[in-house]
Amino acid sequence: MLRYRNKKLVRAGFIGVVLCVLVVLVGLSPQRLVSMATAVRYQAVFTEAGGLAVGNDVTVSGIKVGSVSDIALRHGDAVVSFTVSGTVRLGTQTTAHIATGSALGQRVLILKPAGRDALRPLDVIPVSHTSSPYSLTEAVGELTTNLAATDTDSLNQSLQTLSETIDRIAPQLGPTFDGLTRLSRTLNDRNETVNELLKHADNVTGILSERSQQVDTLILNANDLLGVLVQRRNEISTLLANTSAVAEQLSGLVADHEEELGPTLDRLNAVTAMLQQNKDNIAKALPGFAKYQLTLGETVASGSYYNAFVPNLLPAQTLQPFLDYAFGLRRGTNAGQPPDTAGPRAEFPWPRNGIPQGPR
Repeated sequence: MLRYRNKKLVRAGFIGVVLCVLVVLVGLSPQRLVSMATAVRYQAVFTEAGGLAVGNDVTVSGIKVGSVSDIALRHGDAVVSFTVSGTVRLGTQTTAHIATGSALGQRVLILKPAGRDALRPLDVIPVSHTSSPYSLTEAVGELTTNLAATDTDSLNQSLQTLSETIDRIAPQLGPTFDGLTRLSRTLNDRNETVNELLKHADNVTGILSERSQQVDTLILNANDLLGVLVQRRNEISTLLANTSAVAEQLSGLVADHEEELGPTLDRLNAVTAMLQQNKDNIAKALPGFAKYQLTLGETVASGSYYNAFVPNLLPAQTLQPFLDYAFGLRRGTNAGQPPDTAGPRAEFPWPRNGIPQGPR
């Protein structure tokens, strides 16, 4: 029983110690624990480490996203291992650069993500996508090598010539600098105007940027319009050429038939001259002709005959039966013929015209 109780106390004490350690760690640096739990490790190969050390920052767009964890030498190249926060996505075309991060010369590893496919953990960024920092020793060596082949006599002569030239143009340099000074003062006095102009230019640029699609559409439509205009120009050129050919043919036709066309044109000119002389009379006659035409149309509109009206006479309905009887236009009624067939004249004075007649 005592042994079982001791085991239970040991277990409880171990659990308590672990919990205390975890609480202390979380209380001291929770962000560090989270970053360690979510960090992803990558590697990059450089031709030269350039002063990079373990613990230096890893940045993306100027923001720290990790740190350098290890630097090793492999086949003459420096292999840098670093960790990056899991929220940062690095593509297969990502580039790495070693640069100076502070005024004291501390190095920093700069990453520029690129590429559609993502890098997997422990993937290596090749040498073709990395660059080492600028080396002052190499720069001084290259400068010494370049200066060793310099012709000092020619350089001294060039400097002497430059000095003499400056001495000669010194009187002209004074007014030039004075003009530059006045120009600078003018720009300084109109600083507000220049700022206002730049603001308006910025607004115009913003409007053009917002309406870039409309501008593109306008340019495309203008291109189509120019194409149509070019096509119409070609058609007009063809039309002019054909017109010129027709004019040549007409000129030849007139030349060939000049004897026949001459009298005809003379008569046509005479008719034109006569019409020109009687233009006023024709203009006055046209309104009267219009009235006559209307009257004539109303006269012959009811059939293939004329309807005439003579005023101050007896109505036509009263005279019509006597005229029909006189000219034998009434149909027979007493000769034993059907009423709807033509026959001899009806007996006077009661022809068949709607007036009551005797028994049949």
